[in-house]
Amino acid sequence: MKQKVTLRMVLNQLQTTYCGTLGVEYMHINDPERCNWIRERVENPRFLKYDNEKKLHIYERLCFADTFENFLAHKFNTTKRFGLDGGEAIVPALKDGIDRASELGAHSFIIGMPHRGRLNVLANVMRKPMQLIFREFMGLNYDSNDHSKNIKGEWGSSGDVKYHLGTSMDRTYPDGRHIHLSLVANPSHLECVNPVVVGKARAKQYYCGNRPEDTRNVVPILLHGDAAFAGQGVVYETMQLAKVPDFDVGGTIHVVVNNQIGFTTNPVHSRSTPYCSDIGKAFGAPILHCNGDDPLAVSCAMETAMEYRHEWGSDAIVDMICYRRLGHNELDQPLFTQPKLYKAIAKHPSTLQIYEKRLIEEGVMTEEESKEIRKFTLESYEADLASSKDYQVKQTDWLSSKWSGFKSPRQQSRIRPTGVDTEVLRHIGRTAGSVPPTFKLHRQMQKIFKARYAMADSGKGIDWGTAEAMAFGSLLLEGNHVRITGQDVQRGTFSHRHAVVKDQDNEEDYTPLEHLASTVNKSSVLSLDDMEKGSQAGFTCRNSILSEFALLGYEHGYSLENPNSLVLWEAQFGDFVNGAQIMIDQFISAGEDKWMRQCGLVMLLPHGYDGNGAEHSSCRVERFLQQVDEDPHFIPPMARDERMQIQQCNWQVVNCTTPANYFHCLRRQIHRDFRKPLIVVSPKNLLRHKRCVSDVDEMGPGKTFRRVIGETDMEIRNNPEEVKTLVFCSGQIYYELLEEREKRGRSDVALVRLEQVAPFAFDRIAENAKIYTNAEVIWAQQEPK
Repeated sequence: MKQKVTLRMVLNQLQTTYCGTLGVEYMHINDPERCNWIRERVENPRFLKYDNEKKLHIYERLCFADTFENFLAHKFNTTKRFGLDGGEAIVPALKDGIDRASELGAHSFIIGMPHRGRLNVLANVMRKPMQLIFREFMGLNYDSNDHSKNIKGEWGSSGDVKYHLGTSMDRTYPDGRHIHLSLVANPSHLECVNPVVVGKARAKQYYCGNRPEDTRNVVPILLHGDAAFAGQGVVYETMQLAKVPDFDVGGTIHVVVNNQIGFTTNPVHSRSTPYCSDIGKAFGAPILHCNGDDPLAVSCAMETAMEYRHEWGSDAIVDMICYRRLGHNELDQPLFTQPKLYKAIAKHPSTLQIYEKRLIEEGVMTEEESKEIRKFTLESYEADLASSKDYQVKQTDWLSSKWSGFKSPRQQSRIRPTGVDTEVLRHIGRTAGSVPPTFKLHRQMQKIFKARYAMADSGKGIDWGTAEAMAFGSLLLEGNHVRITGQDVQRGTFSHRHAVVKDQDNEEDYTPLEHLASTVNKSSVLSLDDMEKGSQAGFTCRNSILSEFALLGYEHGYSLENPNSLVLWEAQFGDFVNGAQIMIDQFISAGEDKWMRQCGLVMLLPHGYDGNGAEHSSCRVERFLQQVDEDPHFIPPMARDERMQIQQCNWQVVNCTTPANYFHCLRRQIHRDFRKPLIVVSPKNLLRHKRCVSDVDEMGPGKTFRRVIGETDMEIRNNPEEVKTLVFCSGQIYYELLEEREKRGRSDVALVRLEQVAPFAFDRIAENAKIYTNAEVIWAQQEPK
């Protein structure tokens, strides 16, 4: 006989579901099936009901999180740690969420988070060795221990504060499940790590196989503060990528550690919405609000979020409402700005105390058992502190296995030719200028493709776009994944690339570079057997949302996952890179020196004073040169067998004047034993300039990138004593100078092009200066002085 259900019973159940320590917002989701899925779970009487074993397991994890903060406060009471005091429930919740996701098949978790609670997560979620954390507090961190003494000559030693560092670890469950956890290093700029994490997760999904199950099984997790989640625009930019093709990661788990304060600012002054999580409504993400003093509710919210992502492949938000027991840092005095709040907090018991009392009252454990757990936890930290003085850091604590074999900034890497068999290049060029017979190209595109095919066929007069296609195609045939994104990259801002074309009848896409070989491996790096069988790596050319900050961060994260890929981001105009300045300053220019993480990202920045006004002329090349960390007062060894100049520099800045040199520059990014960011000051008026062309032989076997291109006029080169003026220049101004020299009939002026602006080619510049001993040396540039 079925039990009679009364209205009172229904109301009680609804109050328990929606008015307790866990509430769910989902009515903004416009998909009835998803809403029903949520209702079926949260309105089920078994929801939020854990057995005693699970409750005790959460208590043990919470005890480690709580004791961690108290232990550090006692042992290092004058040191900032940006503790999790008041929000400790997030630690067992993260672990429970990861456990649940792994039960559903997930095997990789990419995590990004701010400084608040980072050390606790490193210790108790990421399992970073406690001895290493204690050494950092004692000032014996990775720059000073024996391991770092060995690598200090190989890597930069600027370092970073302990609550910015990342790590990774592998874990095996008792039932044999394996998972990999990665916490991405990040700077103090709140939320800027978000797109980096999501981009890294997308790359991992791609290299795992790029199948639907790979999307489900690689999980990005982002932790936020309430003020930053509501206030930082990059949060919206990153969430806007959630359903964009080739950026979709199958949902991100957003966890807001909502301590109801932003440094000293109250919520009423830090947002205009009722909840800090309201941004999620724009994207149809369910929002699970939970009370940080109820660890069961927080863990349940995390597990439910993981289940939702697995089922629907979409973002989910956990809003853990808690408090910050101390000031912004442990040396801060919060009573200055929130006296009433902090008087109340001082009287409020800790989450561990509240939960412990609850479990004892429920008979889950006795007071003696709780004391034993606390004692065991404290003794564990005491033992780790005692052994930390002799702890030896392993290289595996810092460096990813995918990057094994790559050289550090101080390890010699040989210089390799970047030329390719000319018949292969002709094949690539013909393919880049072809479409299937049934594909209807636009009339103007037919002319462009016909010209491209003819260039490749003859091997003469190859323009910028065709040389780029040859660089991409040759890398693809060698098994290297190539990915280029930006606001208009398929066509190219200046209509020069046409890497993806549209059928004029049905608007179907066709990507010629996906048809270089008989089969395309769109997921992983090819083996030699694959290439011999006629395979090529996958090519991704995707227009992006109108964002610079999040997009550049996303591609930076993508490039970190696997070094055997060419990842490029192109600004619509170079000027617009302004919007990504934080990413450039904090990650790309300094990530290797701070965090020992190499990056081979390429930034293509259209630049040139061509009459388009102040907003469409300059990529601010001076800023990139200012950030080069090369010492201008020291000339390094420049002999070919000794030169390590690029390895020891934080990035490269090039301003090429020939398609062939651009070709070699791109291929050089892959054909070396290290990775380094590349800033390409790309031209605009050279894309179709009749004189800015190359022959296929210039890209052939044995050829390589030319850092400096000397005078090419044989009459001037053969009579150096007649030269009165030696003009050094860089970029497209060379052709203006060349035309002016010819117009005036001057044979006493030599032109030398600086193709690699940084690091500076001391040797090549000196060699050219020595040739023209009677000449006055000047520098010419298009940019204002």
